Amino acid sequence: MNKFLFFSLIFVLITPTASAESYIATRQELWFSDSSYYKTSHHVKIGKSMVINKIRVFGELGVGEDINEGTPVGSGASFDYLRFGFTKTFYDSLRVNVNYRSKMKSVGRDLNWVVINTKYKF
Repeated sequence: MNKFLFFSLIFVLITPTASAESYIATRQELWFSDSSYYKTSHHVKIGKSMVINKIRVFGELGVGEDINEGTPVGSGASFDYLRFGFTKTFYDSLRVNVNYRSKMKSVGRDLNWVVINTKYKF
């Protein structure tokens, strides 16, 4: 069942539609604690973004690797990555962005979080 769901999501993200854009993105994170570098995280993901009733919705699937300091690339902890959400602007001044992120690790506990960003222009 999980493979069916995974391949269905990939199909939806890759299939071209008239009102949507598909993309490939990367993300690199450098982790510091008290000014000391201790970990790097690399993500590669495919995504799709579209506008539905003036709300921009998006979804991303990808893979990544967490690399501790001193560990060679390719020998870190791998993970699957999922992110989806929406952005809505109210009265041309208040922008609200809500998204869910999941980092499904091959070893250890998965990480899940909800991020809510607001921006008011005046």
